[in-house]
Amino acid sequence: MLYYEPILDRAWDSVKNINDVIPYGFHLRNIHYHASNAMVMVALLHMYYQYFSGRYKIRNEILWVTGIILGVLTILEAFTGYDIIFSERAELAISIAASLTNSIPIMGPQMAQAFFGGGFHDFVLRFYAFHVFLLPIAMLGLMVVHFPRFLVFDIPMVMAISGAIMLTGGVFPVDMGLKFDPNVPPGITVPEWYLTGLYAFLRSAYDKFTTGVAWPGLFIFALLIVPFIDRYKKFSWKDRPIITAVGITSLAQIIVTTYWGFYIDPDRTKSLLERLVIDPVFLYLVMILLVPLSFGFTYMMIKLARNAEANAKVQPKKPSTKSSINLTEKWIYGIFIALLAFQVYLNIAAYYAVLNGMKNYSLFIIGIMMLVFAGMFHIFRHGKSMQKAPPPKPTLPPMPAKAKPPSLTKTEVKETPQIAAGTKELESPVAKEKTLAPSTRTGSPSSPSPSVQSTSKTELAGAQSEQKIIADEKK
Repeated sequence: MLYYEPILDRAWDSVKNINDVIPYGFHLRNIHYHASNAMVMVALLHMYYQYFSGRYKIRNEILWVTGIILGVLTILEAFTGYDIIFSERAELAISIAASLTNSIPIMGPQMAQAFFGGGFHDFVLRFYAFHVFLLPIAMLGLMVVHFPRFLVFDIPMVMAISGAIMLTGGVFPVDMGLKFDPNVPPGITVPEWYLTGLYAFLRSAYDKFTTGVAWPGLFIFALLIVPFIDRYKKFSWKDRPIITAVGITSLAQIIVTTYWGFYIDPDRTKSLLERLVIDPVFLYLVMILLVPLSFGFTYMMIKLARNAEANAKVQPKKPSTKSSINLTEKWIYGIFIALLAFQVYLNIAAYYAVLNGMKNYSLFIIGIMMLVFAGMFHIFRHGKSMQKAPPPKPTLPPMPAKAKPPSLTKTEVKETPQIAAGTKELESPVAKEKTLAPSTRTGSPSSPSPSVQSTSKTELAGAQSEQKIIADEKK
């Protein structure tokens, strides 16, 4: 930003100066480029995760709508960023964008004048203002609404993502491309991967407004109204078959059109136009065929998932063999010291790589340094959590088994013979007690258990009451 010159004939040269001459300019440019691609990729993955999980159904319609708008602005932010270099690739994207904007009925020419200015000499400054000022402000405002409780970040995760971006930049450094020269016919080039799907539709040579404005606009509108038309009561993708099938269809179409956007006919005997144009009949026929195929695939996956759940309920549950990794204090100290030593080595290696002009290698090492730092922070946090955790409960040694008292359920209790009215002989209470539970007395030579004593007292009281009733009848 400090060295870039938003002037038509200086834009490409200033970026090349940043990349080749300015200290650490190569590193910053590669991080910036790969971070923008990662931002678009993460936004798409996050959107489809929310879509298939049904999270937008938890009274989050506003969050879903702001998320879709934020995703569109993310693509526009990345688009304006690689256009202001004004290479041949950027010139292709700018020409297509200006043509599509101009094809919009009624308001198209005015919008093209506002966004692109009067020509190439004007658009660089406007796109630079969009890229560094207008779009970031709009994205920050939407982020406040979309992430009201998540504007904090996890340090190890941020370090890991940053390290992955730097690793990618070291392995796949971005090139400058060819500087656009209006006097030289441009070669075959394609836009960035997140725009090649749209580029495939444009290469069908069909109506520009339909393929470049109507179809993307319809796709965005369909995403915006999903929370308001999804009337399923459940959240799982297995319980929302139509919504899931529509999502699978859109993914399949995006993948196919993205591949076609990159594909160029390798036959060099054909003219440039023949190598670029895609047969519209073939393109739209494939798009239509993907609909029943995606629906069939979705219903097949739902059926397989439900059969797997049914089989899991029928089969007995196996004991879980998963066990958490509990490191001792010595292991935690050892791993932390080893990572610290490796971090020192990486810093020395990165320093000498920069001194020797090994830009790719130095960026690669810096990426590993960020990953190691993330691991060190995670180990440190794990150790602190172990210190705060309560001590484990002491385990008692197993007690020797004691002889269990005889169960009353197995005791054979003889039924007391009913005393008919007029019978003169009555059994004494002591004799009756002996006939009630003879087996309980034979089980142990010691005194009977409290439960047996209570049973005997209850039946003794019953015998006395029966004796009183018989005496009253005789009177």
